[in-house]
Amino acid sequence: MRAVEITKTYLKECVIHHRLDESKNTHLEHLEDLIFNDGLPGGKQAINYLVSFYEMLKGSAKTKFNLTTKWDGAPAIFAGIDPADGKFFVGTKGVFNKDPKLNKSLADIKNNHPDKVVKGEEKSAEGLRKKLTTAFTNLQKLNFTGVVQGDMLFSKDDIQTATIRGEEYIVFKPNTIIYAVPKNSDLAKEILSANMGIVFHTEYVGGPTLSDMDARFGYDASGLGDGGSNVWYRDAIIKDYSGQVTMTEDESNILKSAIEDANRNLSQMGNLEFLKNNEFGQNLRDRIKTSVNKIIRDQGQFEKDPMAFATAFINDYKTVMKKAIESVKTDKTKVAKTKLMLDGIKFLEDNTKEITSAYVVYLDLIRAKEMIVKKLAEIKQIDTFVQNAEGDYDVTGEEGFVAVDHIGNAIKLVDRLDFSVKNFGTGRPTS
Repeated sequence: MRAVEITKTYLKECVIHHRLDESKNTHLEHLEDLIFNDGLPGGKQAINYLVSFYEMLKGSAKTKFNLTTKWDGAPAIFAGIDPADGKFFVGTKGVFNKDPKLNKSLADIKNNHPDKVVKGEEKSAEGLRKKLTTAFTNLQKLNFTGVVQGDMLFSKDDIQTATIRGEEYIVFKPNTIIYAVPKNSDLAKEILSANMGIVFHTEYVGGPTLSDMDARFGYDASGLGDGGSNVWYRDAIIKDYSGQVTMTEDESNILKSAIEDANRNLSQMGNLEFLKNNEFGQNLRDRIKTSVNKIIRDQGQFEKDPMAFATAFINDYKTVMKKAIESVKTDKTKVAKTKLMLDGIKFLEDNTKEITSAYVVYLDLIRAKEMIVKKLAEIKQIDTFVQNAEGDYDVTGEEGFVAVDHIGNAIKLVDRLDFSVKNFGTGRPTS
């Protein structure tokens, strides 16, 4: 099957495989992780995305989808009108808790986000309270008619100045990436006059209560008004990428070959139904993704040997299960958990061939995705840097991109060896 033929066939076969946490945008999956989430159908869906990008970057897009920039903001801010009572609120991901933390006053912010004691040590939430106070004070001046989600980029006291390669910039660092704007530019003047900056990317639709609402990506923020210039805001939609990132013929051929490799290896892979088996004390779909992240943290790269990855995955399972055994007190429970672990190890060893074949496709998907991310990185709205150990500024790409297809599936495309490694262990305000 030629790569360019995959889209039409797979669109007929695919159903919605990416699901937001309880239909809320609290977590996005990496494109390559779709294969671990849903096995063969997930692999088909991942290839469908890749073919769509291939066509788009070749300049012959047949399948339409929204493409948004994934800004590296923090914290995540939810704001708008509570459909239950018509009142304005701001909050973090806690707005979807069983006991929702909706801040409809400054007093609510103080009550909903107190300092916490973690393992005997007090953790201050003052930073989060300050961000929410700024958001509450300023966002209510915008013309919200529903509920939206965004990533906060800065408040006024976050803005600093820096000299980068001989040029003066204003800079802000909401999380991992440093955003830099030439100091004498019109954009810098806009930012300096604002009390806060935020990028909106998701709206919530439905009702009648907040918990009944579903996320819809690709929010268009053009109707929010100017907020009296108190808020510098953008939506994340890339409005026009035609002509900006068209691939050369050689680049197109290399990407096409990578997609065809993934498609061929996918056809030789089992359906991965074994990953949906939670009989052995672990959600194996989450466990296998955790193993990938552990290898990235420990080695700074993906494991290139599929058999070595399968061994690492099984060993990680053993480690987790052994800790579970050590945590129980009674001999009867220890015996039961030990049997569970041994049965689970045998189960995984019996499925080693499927683990390795899935990982082959996983690496194929990453290879194709990285070509796409590298090309899309040529679209840049604001200069982005990271600061090295010497204090110098190194150019880096934006966090990544989010693609939303015609039926609302959404995945993220991130260079995990560049961005995710930097992001492991990064502190940020918590809910």
